[in-house]
Amino acid sequence: MWKLKVAEGGDSSAYIYSTNNFVGRQTWEFDPNAGTDEERAEVEAARLHFYNNRHQVKANGDLLWRMQFLREKKFKQTIPPVKVEDGEVITHEKTTDALRRSVHFFSALQASDGHWPAENAGPLFFLPPLVIGLYITGHLDSVFHEEHRKEILRYIYYHQNEDGGWGLHVEGHSTMFSTALSYISMRFLGEGSDDGGQDNACPRARKWILDHGGVTHIPSWGKTWLSEDIYYPHPWIQNLLWDSLYISTEPLLTRWPFNKLIREKALQVTMKHIHYEDENSRYITIGCVEKVLCMLACWAEDPNGEYFKKHLARIPDYLWIAEDGMKMQSFGSQMWDTGFAIQALLATNLTDEIGPTLARGHDFIKISQVKDNPSGDFKSMHRHISKGSWTFSDQDHGWQVSDCTAEGLKCCLLLSMMPSETVGEKMEPERLYDSVNVLLSLQSKNGGLSAWEPAGAAEWLELLNPTEFFADIVIEHEYVECTSSAIQALVLFKKLYPGHRKKEIEHFITNATHYIENTQMPDGSWYGNWGICFTYGTWFALGGLAAAGKTFSTCAAMRKAVRFLLTTQKENGGWGESYLSSPQKTYIPLEGNRSNLVHTAWAMMALIHSGQAERNRTPLHRATKFIINSQLENGDFPQQELTGVFLKNCMLHYAAYRNIFPLWALAEYRRRCPLPSTSCTAHRTM
Repeated sequence: MWKLKVAEGGDSSAYIYSTNNFVGRQTWEFDPNAGTDEERAEVEAARLHFYNNRHQVKANGDLLWRMQFLREKKFKQTIPPVKVEDGEVITHEKTTDALRRSVHFFSALQASDGHWPAENAGPLFFLPPLVIGLYITGHLDSVFHEEHRKEILRYIYYHQNEDGGWGLHVEGHSTMFSTALSYISMRFLGEGSDDGGQDNACPRARKWILDHGGVTHIPSWGKTWLSEDIYYPHPWIQNLLWDSLYISTEPLLTRWPFNKLIREKALQVTMKHIHYEDENSRYITIGCVEKVLCMLACWAEDPNGEYFKKHLARIPDYLWIAEDGMKMQSFGSQMWDTGFAIQALLATNLTDEIGPTLARGHDFIKISQVKDNPSGDFKSMHRHISKGSWTFSDQDHGWQVSDCTAEGLKCCLLLSMMPSETVGEKMEPERLYDSVNVLLSLQSKNGGLSAWEPAGAAEWLELLNPTEFFADIVIEHEYVECTSSAIQALVLFKKLYPGHRKKEIEHFITNATHYIENTQMPDGSWYGNWGICFTYGTWFALGGLAAAGKTFSTCAAMRKAVRFLLTTQKENGGWGESYLSSPQKTYIPLEGNRSNLVHTAWAMMALIHSGQAERNRTPLHRATKFIINSQLENGDFPQQELTGVFLKNCMLHYAAYRNIFPLWALAEYRRRCPLPSTSCTAHRTM
C-alpha cells in the first residue's frame, strides 16, 4: 500500500537539504507489506468507485491519505447527523452540531507538523513532461518503479475522455496538447500502440490524434517536448521574431567567433540563473513546469553532476496519489490551505475543543515563514525580497507570494490575541514587520497587488506569449484576491500595531480599496484569477471592502455585488458556477442548475461581509440548509467540481476546499446570524 509521509527527508540525504527540517514536506512511499486485507479492499473500492463515476465527477476525493490518517488516529464521528427539513427553522443547536461534526472530522486530517495535506493538481499536462524528461535522461526506470508506473498509467487511463483524448485539465474537452503528451507517456511506460492500455487507451488516443490532423497540430509548448516547431500557426509577431532569429542569427551564433563570444556566454548566463533558482528553492523550483526544464538543463550540463542528482532527490515532492492514480502537482498548497483552515477553525469559537489543532497549525505557520531574502546579490538575479513572506507551499520552496503572505500574517495576528497556553507563543513583532514590508513592496501604482514580484512591465510583452493557450503569463499583473488579502491583513495589523509605518499602511489601504472598486464588473461581480471565478473574486472583493470600512449603505460597489450574488443563487439555496466562466470571462452557471458547496460557501461569506445578516437573512438560511443537508455521515462533504484556476484557461483541484469553506461558512453564519434555540423554534417556510 501507498503511505503518505510528512516532514521527512527521504533516503537521498546526500542530495537533499532543508531550511526548516522539512516541515511541510509531503512524499509518498510504497510498502508491499502494509495494510490489512480490509484496508486494501477499501482502497480498491475507492478506485473502482472513481472509475465507474469518472465521467460524472472528474475530480477525485483525495481519499487514500484521508483513509490513512483517519485510521491512524482512530477517528470515529460521535456527533449524530443533522438534517434541516423543508419548512423547518434552522436552530443554533443544529448549526452547532453540523459545525462540530465538520470541525472534528477536519481536525483529524491535520498532519503531525501542523499542516493539512491535500492534492493540488488537475492539469493533465503536468505529468507527461516529467515522464519524457526522465526518459531522455535515462532515469525513468530508477525513479518510477513498477508501482509508480501502475499508478501513473491509472491516472492517464482514468482521465481519458470518452472521445479518446485528454483535456488541458481533468474537466476539459480533449486537446492535441494533452492527448499527444499522454499518448507518448503511455508508450514510454511500456504500453503498445495497437492494444495498449486499459479500455484500449493507446489506440483510442492515436485515433483521436490522427482524426484531428496529427501531432503537428500540437501547440509550441508541446513541440518543445517533441523537438518540432515548424507547422503550428503562431502569432505574427512570434513568427517574425523566431524566423528572424533562425534565418539571420542562427548561422552566425553557431560559428566562430560568435559561438564563443555570444552563444557560449549566453548559455553560461542561463545556467547561472538556473543554478541560482535551484539553490534558492532547494531544487524544488517555482513549479512543476520549471522543475523538469531546470532538471534537464542540469543533466545536459553534466549527466553525472550533483546538480542533476539534487533535482532527482526532489521529484518525490511533486508526486501525489489518490484513488485516480499518481499525478504531478503544481507543487503543493500546504501553507495556502493551512492559512484558510486556521481562519475557518478560529471562526467557529470552538477553541476549547480544538486547542491542540490550533497550536499545531500555529507552529506550522510560524516555522514556514521565509526568514531571509534570496541569497547574494538577488537584485542582479532579478529576484524580489522574500524575508518575512510565506510561500504557497513550504519554507523550502522560497518563493514569496503576496496573498499567501497576507493570509499567514492574518493567522499570526488572530492567534496572537488568544491565550498562549492554548495556541502557543505569538510571533515576534519584528517578523510581523518583515511581512508587512513584503506586502507594501508589492503594491502597484493603480493600488492593486501582484502575486510574486512588483508589476510594471509593458503590456505589449504579452504578445510574445509562447504557450498559445495560457493568458497573461509573460509579465506580472495585479489581482483582486491578492489586494483584498493584503487589505484585510494590514487593517488588522494596524489595529494591533498602530505605530508601525502608520501613514504608509493607511495610504496602501486607501489605494488598494480604490483598485477593488475600480475593477468591478458591470454586473457587480469581480473576476477571480485563482478560483472559479466571479463567485470567488466577489468573495475576496467584499472581504477587502468590508475590512476597509465600507458598508452596504455607504458603498455602491458593495450594493451592486450583493445584487449579483442574490440573482445567481439557485432554487436549492446554493450557488454553482462553471469553470467556463474563467476562459470566457463572463458568468456561466453550472449545467443542470447544479450547486457547488464551495461556491455556496464563498457566496455566503461574501454576503455576510456585506452585512446581509443585518438586512434579510433568508438567503443565508437557504444556503446554510443546503450545506448542512449535504454533509456526509462522517462529517466530510462530497467532492464536486474543480474550484481552482490559474492563467484563465487551466483548472486546479484544491482537494481541501470542500472541507475548509463549507466549515468556514457555517462558522460565520452561526457567529453573525442570531439563531433561535430548539426550545423556542417555530416553523416557517424556508
